[in-house]
Amino acid sequence: MPPAPLVVSVIVNYRGFDDTVRCVESLLASEYQPHRVVVVDNASPSGDAARLSATLGERVHLIASHSNLGYGGGANLGLRWAQDQGAIYAWVLNNDTIIEPTCVGQLVDAMESNPGCGALSPQIEAPVGPEAPAGIWFAGGDVLLERAETRHRLGRLDGGEVVESGYITGCAMFLRCASVADTGLFWEPLFLYWEDLDLSLRMRRAGWSLGVLPSARIRHEIHGSVGSQTLDYYHFRNALTVVRTYGSRATAASALLFLAGGVARRWARALLRRKPAPTGATRGLLVGIWLTLRRPTR
Repeated sequence: MPPAPLVVSVIVNYRGFDDTVRCVESLLASEYQPHRVVVVDNASPSGDAARLSATLGERVHLIASHSNLGYGGGANLGLRWAQDQGAIYAWVLNNDTIIEPTCVGQLVDAMESNPGCGALSPQIEAPVGPEAPAGIWFAGGDVLLERAETRHRLGRLDGGEVVESGYITGCAMFLRCASVADTGLFWEPLFLYWEDLDLSLRMRRAGWSLGVLPSARIRHEIHGSVGSQTLDYYHFRNALTVVRTYGSRATAASALLFLAGGVARRWARALLRRKPAPTGATRGLLVGIWLTLRRPTR
């Protein structure tokens, strides 16, 4: 029998020590072997790198970045380490996820049975709330470039067969390393948000399929350390950048109208309710327009 394929799980940490430790402990309890875990501390100002090293010890490989490279850049440090180790699969995970012991093995089996699949996601559960009304946060997703939107499918899936998805969320992106070698790593200039969609669309363009495995499940706590103005800036900036990269001029124009409408509604709410002005969204939209006119290429 050939040896089981090596899986490397990649966790990016930025000011999330407690979440990261819980996530790593759940990964270390995985029933699947061979499986290694690499934690990338993205220059947390709170000294997380030293604390993670002291807490997790030699059970994981720790990479301490000298600067904050953004989510994609931090994940790329871990993915390069995985490639150097000869990993066949690499699993990029948000640090506020908890993994079931059988999940890694289920994802490997599905990948081995679907050699044309470039990336998989487990079915991602979450506390019931606005983002997960039925307790499911991601059961696949759809891409609407003309609206600069991605939509999570929120209905619970059953069965053990892979269900096709329009993209894979970066919350739990189980990657075939061969597909990453074919299409490239995360696009680091995005820095934050939309890097998962960009990589998904690159894979689809190259002929790889994407899917969700319903029987493999993890839990996502849906929280992080990014302020809303920062989130808005990168969301609006990167939305137009990614749409123009993969869509036509007409698609980009349509997306711009939808995004501009969203910024206008935020301004109206801010003025009527005497809330802070949506400066992050406004700046992001303007920079996104400038980048769109330049039509960025890789």
